[in-house]
Amino acid sequence: MGNPILGQSPKRIALAVFLYSLVGASATLSATKPITDESLRMNALRAVFPKATISLVVGRSIDNSWSPARHSSEFLFPDALATEKVYRVVGPASAPAERCAASDVLSDSSFSKIREVRFEIFRWPRAADPTSLLAVFQYKFRGANPPMSCSSIARLARVTNTGGKWRESAGFDLDTTHHSSIQRIELTSLDGNHSQDLLIESDWGGAGVVGTNLLVFSLTRDRFNQWLNVPSRVYSSAGGDSLVQELDPGTMAYNAERFCFRRIMFAKNGLWLSQPVETHPCYPRFTGRSSKLRFYKVH
Repeated sequence: MGNPILGQSPKRIALAVFLYSLVGASATLSATKPITDESLRMNALRAVFPKATISLVVGRSIDNSWSPARHSSEFLFPDALATEKVYRVVGPASAPAERCAASDVLSDSSFSKIREVRFEIFRWPRAADPTSLLAVFQYKFRGANPPMSCSSIARLARVTNTGGKWRESAGFDLDTTHHSSIQRIELTSLDGNHSQDLLIESDWGGAGVVGTNLLVFSLTRDRFNQWLNVPSRVYSSAGGDSLVQELDPGTMAYNAERFCFRRIMFAKNGLWLSQPVETHPCYPRFTGRSSKLRFYKVH
């Protein structure tokens, strides 16, 4: 097979080199593998949805990966849970965000009770309780017709076993605005002290723009302590900037005090550049607004 880069335009060569480098970057970060034990997975589901009826949907799969038609080679929005099982979680919505996601914009009285849930779990790093789990969920309500402010839900949870009973001891719901999927779930070390940090990419959009943000959480205090929230992809069809940026493994040298990226700018103020422009920005810890969902009732 020939070299896939040969015969391509300089723009696509730059893009290919950049994308190939990201594969190496991810490998260098040495991410922890998720737990596949089905009994532990079911324990996590029951802890987060304690009043629901839960069952595996045999033969059902969901893949919300996509790329814009005109720039599919420059922008890919992968679905990090595309290969995960789908579970049917049936029960009334239990929080404002869920009630919005379960609603129908055409009816004040119609609410779905059926969630289609995909997720991954990990051992909670350095937990006093060795059975503590980190769970990352993505779901929407089947048959619902919600506003775009709550189209689907991305939820983080710490699940612990106390006296033989599993329960959710800490939770963190990400912003639901124009949200459809999670692009990255990675548990790795960024501070050089062998602790493990959670990296999440979650999508958003609106008014001709769609993007993802990279969120970094420290888990050292048995809760979700946000360290970073910056764009990782932005694709604009409405006169804005279009870019991709990826965390550089060299950021580990800064002990999570600052986070450095390789950024590729494809369009500036709506004008696509003849050559992509590469820069290397760094952000101090606590850059970006809190990503925790602040949900307001939608009328």
